[in-house]
Amino acid sequence: MSSEAIERRSIIISIVASTSFGILGIVISIASHSGAVFLDGLFSLTFGIVGLLTLYVSQLVSRPSDDSYPFGYATFEPMLNLFKGLLIGFALVYALWTAIRTILTGGQEIVAEGGILYAVIAVVGGAIVVFFLKRYAKQSGSPIVDVDAKNWTVDTLISSAVGVAFVVTLLIENSDWSDFAPYADPVIMLAIIAIASPQPFQTIRDNLRQLVGKAPPKNVQDRVSELVEEAIADVPHHETHLRIVDVGRYIHLHIYVIVSPDSGQNIDIRRHDQIRRTIYDHVSREYRYLSLDVGFTTDRRWALNSVPSELGDTVVVADDSRE
Repeated sequence: MSSEAIERRSIIISIVASTSFGILGIVISIASHSGAVFLDGLFSLTFGIVGLLTLYVSQLVSRPSDDSYPFGYATFEPMLNLFKGLLIGFALVYALWTAIRTILTGGQEIVAEGGILYAVIAVVGGAIVVFFLKRYAKQSGSPIVDVDAKNWTVDTLISSAVGVAFVVTLLIENSDWSDFAPYADPVIMLAIIAIASPQPFQTIRDNLRQLVGKAPPKNVQDRVSELVEEAIADVPHHETHLRIVDVGRYIHLHIYVIVSPDSGQNIDIRRHDQIRRTIYDHVSREYRYLSLDVGFTTDRRWALNSVPSELGDTVVVADDSRE
């Protein structure tokens, strides 16, 4: 099965499961008067609705470049993930305001059994979905499926917290502490917010970085540099300038190889293409979706002045003994 087919299957699984759990959560929340269950169900339903947009974007990013989008459609991927992060972030802010208001107004009477029932169904179902999405994310190399797997992991942890909290609530209702039972639901909501909040903000940060063209994490830059140097180890050169950005699943790699005028190396077009193919084969073994541009020059200024500043370059100085 192709990566695109695996990605599409993953998204459809996520849509069906999210919508089902969302509707179930909202129905049970109405019956049990629980804001915590409603919040969990709202998260799931939101994932299901956004999943329809995800399905469209997953097809869009696989299109070849055209006159309207000369660099392809890759930017739609981080744009979608940024939208998901913002949507969940706003939902958490609303939930925080609702929980605080409920506490200040004397709490909320709930039917704890309803919350426990929902939590059991959501945890079991969520764990199954997480298992398949993580496996499919690894097989397809899709950032979209990877983000969905992370969101489902958080949502399943939230459902687990809801279940434990409602069991505790049930115990409180039948104890000498029953006067505090109405406050259990908003406190559970605050716990959900604390568990869930890191994930959307991390998603917002990572995808905003991609949209503004900031370099990928240092470990990615270092690894790409190592792979490039391995690929051109037999090419006499003085230094290598790399500019790297990641956009969604794609790594865009621009390489300037600085060749010493005294090296005696004659790199014609055919040799250039051979070196480009070697670099592509080396890097694409680990970074499947690769966009590559390679240039050779004896004048270092071309590498430094092709953009306003050299601060974004990863510079690898070659061993002079190879020249």
